[in-house]
Amino acid sequence: MERNDIKKANRKAMPGFLLITLVGAIVGGIVGFYSAKYGVERLAGSMKSAGAFFGKYVSSWILAAIAVITPMVVIPVYQKAKRMLLAWDGEDESICDIAEKKLNVILMISSIVLICAFFLISATYSGGFAMLDKNFNMYMLGIVAFLVILAEGIIIQQKAVDITKIMYPEKTASVYDLKFQKKWVESCDEAEKIMIGRCAFEAFKVTNSVCSALSVILAIGALTFDIGFLPSFVVCLIWLVSQCAYCRAAIKCNKVL
Repeated sequence: MERNDIKKANRKAMPGFLLITLVGAIVGGIVGFYSAKYGVERLAGSMKSAGAFFGKYVSSWILAAIAVITPMVVIPVYQKAKRMLLAWDGEDESICDIAEKKLNVILMISSIVLICAFFLISATYSGGFAMLDKNFNMYMLGIVAFLVILAEGIIIQQKAVDITKIMYPEKTASVYDLKFQKKWVESCDEAEKIMIGRCAFEAFKVTNSVCSALSVILAIGALTFDIGFLPSFVVCLIWLVSQCAYCRAAIKCNKVL
């Protein structure tokens, strides 16, 4: 691409970028002005009280509900995919595609459940050690439910991977292998690796967008709701790790190519 074309492309994209920046500045200014004028201490206090109530009395029950509901949702889908693959003659690719989609749904549900479980156990722990004396039963309910969810997640992923091996006999890695991901990728063909790369890049883009939005929201929250800088630090740390990992992988790929 020639220099003139580069400058032309930059000039074409610049107005939209400046417009978004201006709108963001205006919105931030309005939020800051009204926060300073009317005060948000009462709202911040209400949010903290709601969070404390959620951690003490709600999060443990949600964990227990997830531990019960997850198998009820996942097992029928898994059994249907398993029946399809066991009856597969090895020729009809449509059956294989349908079963693979079902397995992907199972893995997605398992991942979502695990992430939610980690959030909810953190909410339960937010009550501190004082909760052991005041709400011991709720505390233990949350811990037990969390451990059950972890066990369910491991078993679900193991079952899904084992079924996948029926479709792709060349894949031999075990879920319990500490180098499972590396061995699994090594057993993939070029088409599968391209698909993994596309999915990874899509996840990278979404992570960048979400982290940038959250960093702005949390910065405003630190100003208006007195939430401190730790939430922003965590988000920015995730953002930093994602960027560094991507750049490091890009450098390695350039060396190989």
